[in-house]
Amino acid sequence: MGKLIAFVGPPGGGKTAVAMKAAIETYCNTKSNRIFFLSPDLTVPSLGLLFPNYAPEDLNTLGMVIDNTDISIDNILKNVVTVKSMNDFGVLGFKSDENKYSFPDPTPEKLIDLFSVLKRNSEYVFADCSDDYDEKISRYAIQTADVLVRVIPSDLKGMTWYSANKHLHGAEEKPVLNVVNVTDKDLYLPTDEICSSVGEVVTVLPYSRPLKQQMLDARLYERLKDGGFNRKLKLLLDRIMMEDRK
Repeated sequence: MGKLIAFVGPPGGGKTAVAMKAAIETYCNTKSNRIFFLSPDLTVPSLGLLFPNYAPEDLNTLGMVIDNTDISIDNILKNVVTVKSMNDFGVLGFKSDENKYSFPDPTPEKLIDLFSVLKRNSEYVFADCSDDYDEKISRYAIQTADVLVRVIPSDLKGMTWYSANKHLHGAEEKPVLNVVNVTDKDLYLPTDEICSSVGEVVTVLPYSRPLKQQMLDARLYERLKDGGFNRKLKLLLDRIMMEDRK
């Protein structure tokens, strides 16, 4: 049975980028089984953000999975978006022309089936959860995750988000790993103050110009060539693996 790793964080704080890089590095360093990257956000549909240069016929949608009467691995594999040279890495999300009215809300039974099938057929499921706590797929992922990762940007918004949401994530029921993400190089950011306020921080991810360029070029699905960032990211991945072995 695979493990579910859920990522949460405020809008614009780099959560999607961090979650995607964590998923890709895990894939590249294990390759022993399939990895799913799940992004159920319908406020800013993930496929429009991650794959804007893909042809429409190469983009499938998570909506077709949850709209099926029965959720099966065959239907999931039919609707994942794949990345060249990463055969066992699949992305599930919504397309840019979809919104919360495009598909009916999944029932509790559908949510159980979706995550059960994903975990049975992968080593890890990385869930890039929406900041909208009413979004049911994200909420279920947060509630049932094996490990929860909070991505906290190193600015006042990040500190405010952390203070407002730290009691919503069920920390007493699962490992919760705090990551501080430096999102700007040219401004003074109160990184030390935020780390002190948060308490235990697994790693501080430094500002990465190559990562910023990937975001601008819509190439987040590619492996990042930034040794400094990847060394800090490895601290998070090592901690996730340690929690997985418990």
